[in-house]
Amino acid sequence: MNTRILIIADHTDNKLSVVSKELISCALNIEQIIPASIHTVLIGENLDEPTDFFVQKGSDVTPIDLSVLNSVPKSGYLDISCETIKSIVYDENPTIIITGHNSFGLAVLPQLAIHMTASCITGVKKISQKENKLVYTRLIYNGKFESLVCSENKITAISILPGSFNTQYKNKIKPGSKKQIKALGIAKTQIKLKKVSRPPQSDSNFDNADVIVAAGQGIGESDNIEIIKNFSKIFQRSTIAGSRPLIDMGWLPYKYQVGITGKTVSPTIYIACGISGSSQHIAGMGGSEYIVAINSDPNAAIFNVSDICIVSDLLEFIKKVMEISDSP
Repeated sequence: MNTRILIIADHTDNKLSVVSKELISCALNIEQIIPASIHTVLIGENLDEPTDFFVQKGSDVTPIDLSVLNSVPKSGYLDISCETIKSIVYDENPTIIITGHNSFGLAVLPQLAIHMTASCITGVKKISQKENKLVYTRLIYNGKFESLVCSENKITAISILPGSFNTQYKNKIKPGSKKQIKALGIAKTQIKLKKVSRPPQSDSNFDNADVIVAAGQGIGESDNIEIIKNFSKIFQRSTIAGSRPLIDMGWLPYKYQVGITGKTVSPTIYIACGISGSSQHIAGMGGSEYIVAINSDPNAAIFNVSDICIVSDLLEFIKKVMEISDSP
């Protein structure tokens, strides 16, 4: 019997998240290992374009357009999504459930795993096969080690670490189809959504930056943020960012945070300055085209995902680079 893969993707602020595009890549990766069928539940508003995206990549799609639900506050559907799609999940009877390793996926996946009595494996970066079993690779100990996990349950629920699965499709794919649901209502739940609020609009220009220079605790002290800012200025179309620990200490405002609980970015070049490389941070920047990491610890987890690894005293290295850039 073929494996039944169910993708749960979100379409927020009229766009697919970076990791949502990787979900189909992950499903196709599994399909190359074992026979499988792919179905996508797509949640959001204005879903025609993203529905076509998944259909053309070989998935059947059930779009759930929340704009038809007047009782759902705009962009405030995380708490009710699980209740809304649960019946669809039961009907599909999937073998594998896939979401992104982001705020949406982590809000929905554990609940579904409990209801479906499924193994829940988060932060998956690679899938392989051993002895007729799928093996899921995930990072542990702040990304310094890899853990290989097999599911012992009939159903497996996984979240995909952004940047782990290539979105380029070389093989010819038979298009899927769009499916309609007969009715859509919100099941009764103990959750009562009071209001939906957003942080202040970011002025960090993440979306327009070709280069992002990100600071972590390794920069030493808050006064060194100015050094990071000056360092970023030697690159055209650049901006700065910060890891969650640095933001939590108040060294930069929240709008500069990159990671699961912050912003997901995919610049041409991402320069990680004094960042250890936790899976939470990698989830936010793993989709960058080119990653440069500067860290004094040769075993820093960030080096596992970097294209260029620079083991050096961060401030000394930046000083040397800026001296060269200032020279005639």
